[in-house]
Order: sequence, then C-alpha cells, then structure tokens
Amino acid sequence: MYVALVATGSFNPPTNMHLRMFELARDALRSEGYCVIGGYMSPVNDAYKKRYSQLNSLILACAAVGLISAEHRIQMCDLACKSSEFIMVDPWEANQSTFQRTLTVLSRIKCSLCENGLIPRVRNDLSLADQNLDVDTTRGGSALNLLLLIEESLKVMLVCGSDLLESFGIPGFWITEQVTAICRDYGVVCIRREGQDVEKIISDNNILNENKGNIIVVDDLVPNQISSTRVRECISRQLSVKYLMEDRVIDYIKRHQLYSNSSER
Repeated sequence: MYVALVATGSFNPPTNMHLRMFELARDALRSEGYCVIGGYMSPVNDAYKKRYSQLNSLILACAAVGLISAEHRIQMCDLACKSSEFIMVDPWEANQSTFQRTLTVLSRIKCSLCENGLIPRVRNDLSLADQNLDVDTTRGGSALNLLLLIEESLKVMLVCGSDLLESFGIPGFWITEQVTAICRDYGVVCIRREGQDVEKIISDNNILNENKGNIIVVDDLVPNQISSTRVRECISRQLSVKYLMEDRVIDYIKRHQLYSNSSER
C-alpha cells in the first residue's frame, strides 16, 4: 500500500518542525509496512485569516494573526523542501480565492495522483499484462478498472500535531461529516505534542474513537517546541532563528523583510 502524506496549515513561516513531522510520519508508516511516496505541504490561502480571526480559539488565533501573503509562504515552503527527497509543496490551496476545507485538499491530491498515473505500482511504460494486473478489458472497462486499482493501492493521510487533532472537537471549526470522512476514508498520522494526552483526546471524541484504527499516533523521541509563532516573535525581536528553519528560508525572510514588525507576529 502506497501512502501520500499531506500537511495543511499556515506555514507562517515553515520551520524545521514542520519538516520533522513528515520524517516522523514516514518512519512510523514504514514500520507498519507502508511505502510513503511523497509528502505535501499545502499552505492555506489568504482567506484563512479572515475566516478564523473571529473564532474564540487560541490555536486558531495564533495561526491567523500575522498571516503574510500566500505568495511568500509558497516560496518559503518551496525553499524549505529543497533539502528533502520526498517533501514538496502543493500550491493549489494557497492559490485559491476562497477558503478550502482540509477534506477538499486531501481529495484533490488523491485524485491528482491517481489520474496522472503517479503511483509507482502502475507504470505507463508497461502493459497491464506485464504488470500482472487483473483488469477487465472488455467493453471499455480497462480504464475505469485500472483507475479503481490505482485508488485501492493509494492511501492519502493527513499528518498533523495533536493540537490540530484536538481541534476536531472545537464547535464550529470543523464540519462533523468532514471530520468523519477524513478519519474514515483517509486517515491521520498524529505527532504527539509533548505533554498532550492524545489517547484521551481520541477517547473523548466519538468520531475519533470510532475511527481510532485509522489514526496513527507517533511519539517524537527528540521532542522540541519549535513553532511558527515563536519564530515570528524571535524575528521581530531581531533574535537568531538559525537552526530553527532552513537557511534558505531565513535568507528569504531577511531579503523581503518579513515578520519585522509587531503586526506580523
């Protein structure tokens, strides 16, 4: 079974912890026999700030305050990913004019991977017979059955921190039916934040508890508290952020003078 990992968020700015989440998730999935074919950073678009600035949630407020333009965040994510052989940026969500739900992002990435033949198991340069695929070729059924076979061999999973998993229970933030679809039809790889009882978060939420078999909880053996909020504060105070982010990202921030005033913290 192939897995594509997807992380949504502001990435304002992208830190080494964002990249570490993908590495931790890949290690955990590999240990369970999955083959991770890629990791996708999907920055939210600029409408995110407007949508969530009115919600009474510390998590959401921290993510929305000081949100710089999607153009800058896409560029920074792209620079951050250059040191990775499997993490990349999907700019689609950031380039939309309206807020996009996480379920929409997951569904789009899965459809794109399947329709573009990007799953390693099904290679375009080999015939179906050469690949030993059991596909009905009668009455034009080959293309449809092949697509179904590709979909069955691919699992797209949301990778996140336990704070986001906890937010599934915040009234008005998530659509209940979409939380169910994310957990049931896709799956979640949750990186435990130090001090958070993820098992209790899952057991206290009916949807999470019902789909706990599709939620993988990962413990970081080298936990750290790097966050975009704290990085922004360091930059605004003219403190060093070296080794908290990729050097290319730091250089980009300096070049464009980002996060240099209190309104961008």
